[in-house]
Amino acid sequence: MAHPLTSQKRAQTVSTAIFLLGIAVLVFTDDWWPGIMLAVGLPLALRQYLLGRTYDMAITLLVFIGTFITVQFDISWRIFLPVLFSLGAIYILLREFFESNATTEPEREEDINHELEEKDK
Repeated sequence: MAHPLTSQKRAQTVSTAIFLLGIAVLVFTDDWWPGIMLAVGLPLALRQYLLGRTYDMAITLLVFIGTFITVQFDISWRIFLPVLFSLGAIYILLREFFESNATTEPEREEDINHELEEKDK
């Protein structure tokens, strides 16, 4: 995984600001569907990019922009959209099982606290 470009707090702040601007444009244009796919997908992808998660960003863009293009240009969605969402789900599951072997600090603390509580009983 690449090194994050900014802190998680800053990435979340920028992402939230872009999301709110997207919602403002949707309210102004009254074009909710499929515009909501861009208003949600682009800030999410930007946050993933800023955190150095380029593969996650690519899958997010594929799913959200793919859905937007499918609906906007009247492409038959009966096969294309389920494929997009299935690819996204498969990627997320594989990433979770193969990349997240390391235990985080809060998980370790929780395990230690649980062991201490069992010893006290």
